[in-house]
Amino acid sequence: MKTSDLVLLDTNVIIYALDSSSLYHAQAQSIRDSGIEGKLSLCVCPQVLAEFFAVATNPKRVANPISSQVAIGEVKKYFQSKSIMKIYPKEDILERMIALFKYHPIEKAEIFDLQLIATMLSNGVSQIYIYDQKLFTKFEEIKVLTP
Repeated sequence: MKTSDLVLLDTNVIIYALDSSSLYHAQAQSIRDSGIEGKLSLCVCPQVLAEFFAVATNPKRVANPISSQVAIGEVKKYFQSKSIMKIYPKEDILERMIALFKYHPIEKAEIFDLQLIATMLSNGVSQIYIYDQKLFTKFEEIKVLTP
């Protein structure tokens, strides 16, 4: 599988795939299942899985929070999946973040999105499935896909 074919799953896609009450559930679940079945070339990274845990277990962030045990079970599914590739920050992560910041100034918690994009680019991944596209569309270095 070429990294140029890979699409990173953003945190919100993973949350919607699990939350059957979400309007996006069927779409997100279909994408996730296609990745698990090897029909789509998907990847995740530790940052996305950590964000998933933090959001999915927080009643201030989601209408139907899940327990920490259920969240860890979900994280394990992605981590242990043979069909969903795992990508990791590389040694050049800070250098890439600073370079991206030079052309795309960000503020506050947007730094985590910038880190995610830097992780993608350092692994040759240029596409992301995401529902909340606000910040990501200004980065011409990546292609933003809505499920």
